[in-house]
Amino acid sequence: MTRAAAGPLLLALVLRLVPVLLADRVVVDVERYQRVGRHLLDVSPNPYETKRLYPYPPLWAPFEAGAEWLSRHGFGSFAIDVKLPVLFADLLIVTALVAAGRAGRAPPAAAWIYAAHPVSVLVTGFHGQFDSIALLFVLLSLDALARRRRDASALLLAAAIGTKSFPVLLVPFLAFAGAAPRGKALRYTVLATVPVALLLLPFALADLPALRRELLAYSGIADFGWTGFVRGVTWLTTGDLARSEARFWPVASVASKTLFLAAWGALVLATRRGWLSFTPARASLVTFVAFNVFYGALSAQYLLWVVPLAVLWPGRALVSHAAAATVGLVGFYLFLAPGVLLAEPLAGASALWAGRLWVVGTGATLLVSVAWLVGLVREGHAAARAATA
Repeated sequence: MTRAAAGPLLLALVLRLVPVLLADRVVVDVERYQRVGRHLLDVSPNPYETKRLYPYPPLWAPFEAGAEWLSRHGFGSFAIDVKLPVLFADLLIVTALVAAGRAGRAPPAAAWIYAAHPVSVLVTGFHGQFDSIALLFVLLSLDALARRRRDASALLLAAAIGTKSFPVLLVPFLAFAGAAPRGKALRYTVLATVPVALLLLPFALADLPALRRELLAYSGIADFGWTGFVRGVTWLTTGDLARSEARFWPVASVASKTLFLAAWGALVLATRRGWLSFTPARASLVTFVAFNVFYGALSAQYLLWVVPLAVLWPGRALVSHAAAATVGLVGFYLFLAPGVLLAEPLAGASALWAGRLWVVGTGATLLVSVAWLVGLVREGHAAARAATA
C-alpha cells in the first residue's frame, strides 16, 4: 500500500465498516439477499426460480449463497457477511482512483472525495446494495481503455454487466471510443456482451420463463426520480402514500422507459455523428446522469451510479448532488425503509418530518440532475464544435 492510498483507504474503511457492524439487521434488500441465499443452498442453484427476488445477472448470486453459508457455520451474521464484498469493492474503487490520480487521469482529491462521500457510505454501509461492485469494474474498464487495452476494457465491462445490468448502457460509447472503426467496435461489443450471455445460457436452458420473469420484467421502484417525486408530492397533499412497485405505476413505468431509451438513443446518435464530443469517462457520467433524469422509477442505490465518475471532475454539480441525494436518502431510509438506519422505526411527527425530507431531497436531486445534464451536454457540444473548427 502506498502512502498516497493509505489515508483515503483508512477513511473509507472506517466510514463504511462502522455502519456495517452497527446496522447488522436483515431488512430491506439484505432480507431479499438472504432469501435468495437460502434458496440457492436449500432448494436449487438457479436464483431465477425465486419469485421476484433476483432481478440481476448471475455474478451476485454466489455472494448471497456464500454469506448464508458463512452465517450458518458461525462465521459472523448474514447482514454483515453479505456487505463485506461491497465494502471491499468500495475500497478498491478508492485504490483505483488513487492510481488514476497518480497517472494524471483524476485529480488527487478524487479518492478522498469518494472515501468520504455520504451517498456511498449510506448505500454500502447501511443499505448493503452492491452497485459499487459493478461500478468498480466500470472504472477499471475505463482505465484499461485509457491505456489502450481495448480487449481488457471490454472484458472488465462484461464483468460489470454480469454483476448488475446497467453498465450495458455504456457499450456503444466505449466500443467506438477513440474513433474506433466498426471492426474494432464490433469486437469490443462482442467481448463485453457475449460472456454475459454465456453466463445466462445455462439458466435460460433450465427455465427460460423464470429467467425472463426475474431478469427482464423488473422496471424499477418509484422511490426516487420523477415518479418517486410525484408519489411523494401526492402523499404530502393527500395523505395517501401509493405503493412503489412498477406494477402500481403502469403508465409512468412505460413513459419512464420510453423517455430514457429515447434520450439514450439520442446521446448515442449525437456522439456517433460528432454533434457531441465526450471522453469515454465523461460519456459514462452523462449516461448515468441522463438515467437519473429520465428514468422515473429509481431505487435508492441508483443515486450512487454517478458518484465514482463525478469525483473525476469535482465541482459544484458533485457537491449539489451529494447534498440533495443525502437528504433524500436519509429521509427515505427513515420513512420508508425502517431498520436500515435505526433499530426502531420512527413514529408520529418524527416520521412525518422524515417523509418530508425524502420528498424534498428527491425533488432537489432531480433538479440538480437536470441542471447537471444540461451543463454536460453543452460542454459536449462545445467540445464537438471546437474539434471541427
